[in-house]
Amino acid sequence: MKEKIKKIFEKVRNWRFRYIAMVIVAIFLVWITFFDNFNLIDRFYKMSKLHELHETEKYYEKENLENSTRLEELMSGKEELEKFAREQYYMKEADEDIFLVITEE
Repeated sequence: MKEKIKKIFEKVRNWRFRYIAMVIVAIFLVWITFFDNFNLIDRFYKMSKLHELHETEKYYEKENLENSTRLEELMSGKEELEKFAREQYYMKEADEDIFLVITEE
């Protein structure tokens, strides 16, 4: 087995076989970059998409945490729930009037 490997390396030392090996490597690199099912271009695109998805996952986890703490605050008492309803949905009691002041910047 070792003798076969030595013969192959002796042939590679020959210039003609070196050029053939370089052409084979170049064809292999072109094939891997463009034509293979798992080519490098698609792989880089999918890795960037995966990175974007991880970023959005972090964002939604943060939003989920903020909303859950806000929900706990709202459920803690009637006063907090009434304050939220008045500020966000402009709810009022029967004998009250609401005036909205809109300022333009």
